[in-house]
Amino acid sequence: MKRASVVAALLGGLVPCVALGQDEAGRDGRGTSHEYQALACPASSSLGTWAILDFDGARRRVDPYLSSLGGGERGTGRIVSPVFAVSVDAITLTVCGHDGQGGGQQRNFVALLDARTGDTLQRTPAPGSDAMQERSWDVAPLRGRQVRIEVQDGIAAGAYAWIGVGRIDAGPPLQVDFRKGLPEGWEVVARPEEDRFELVSGGIPFRRRTAVYSLVPRQGACEIPCGFRAERLFFLGGTAQRGKPLETYGWIEIVYREGPIERYPLTLGYTLDVELKLPSRSKAMYLHPSGDVFQHYLAVGPRAEVIEKIVLRASDEHGVVPRITAITCQAPSASDHLTPLPEGKPDAAEAAWIESHTITADSPDVDRIAAEIRRAHKL
Repeated sequence: MKRASVVAALLGGLVPCVALGQDEAGRDGRGTSHEYQALACPASSSLGTWAILDFDGARRRVDPYLSSLGGGERGTGRIVSPVFAVSVDAITLTVCGHDGQGGGQQRNFVALLDARTGDTLQRTPAPGSDAMQERSWDVAPLRGRQVRIEVQDGIAAGAYAWIGVGRIDAGPPLQVDFRKGLPEGWEVVARPEEDRFELVSGGIPFRRRTAVYSLVPRQGACEIPCGFRAERLFFLGGTAQRGKPLETYGWIEIVYREGPIERYPLTLGYTLDVELKLPSRSKAMYLHPSGDVFQHYLAVGPRAEVIEKIVLRASDEHGVVPRITAITCQAPSASDHLTPLPEGKPDAAEAAWIESHTITADSPDVDRIAAEIRRAHKL
């Protein structure tokens, strides 16, 4: 067995690769697919790590707080306060979350930094608790020093990998209660774009950027240029961190060069599921397992016309961001926006599922789907 095939087997269908290009599409030993191609999606559409959330790592309702769960447990990044002068003897804050399983990794923390040099003056790690814990820094020797506060999530794991802050009291210069929202002047620290991709193989192949939790932004829309016809579109992800059956958390919009826009709902129990290894077996569920056991795919059949762009957006109503991480197009024609994928083909059972579960503008009947969701979830 070739080395790449061994790696694929060990990773359950995930084959890491860097900048998968046209001459690299068959780097795992297979040829280039003449049927499936990856749609180039903008890196900037990645869901931000930081958000004001009202649920903790166990999805329990809590008072709103600054959380790195905005991009899921795997989200990482830094956010910093405005510069201020120390005017008190002690700074108090409330913090929650985890610094890795068992703690002690020193990668998820709140820190007080010298604004001029960037040196760390005080640091408090995530306490290993979903509940807020109060901490205090002795800053009497720092009176008059220009400083700023930084919150960092540096652990890209699937669990025990988040941090949150409830309030900060640094005296008159900086008194923050995140229940009131994110104050002006707080900034996410930009980091160099990680241009790394991985191939999700097995059945329908996908090419996704490793740093992107979801292509769907928390606010606004992600617009992805196309300029081609496609027999089918496959959307990888298909999950939401939390939610209720029948609630719609976002939309996929297909904008054609001519004719009306098609809008497909991302509804829990139908085109979305909660974050489980396998999608629900409900007859209303139109998701199929992929090479990644934590992500599933949705098949959409567009009109036989040129697609100008695909737009992804979240609903403003529920505060839940649906997860879509990659798009594969069944489009044999070439396009500047498409990247060839390694050759692959669904087996007979998967091909039959695709044929019977491809969503179009006219099918399935949404009333029938809603009735089945109610029956399956005993609503």
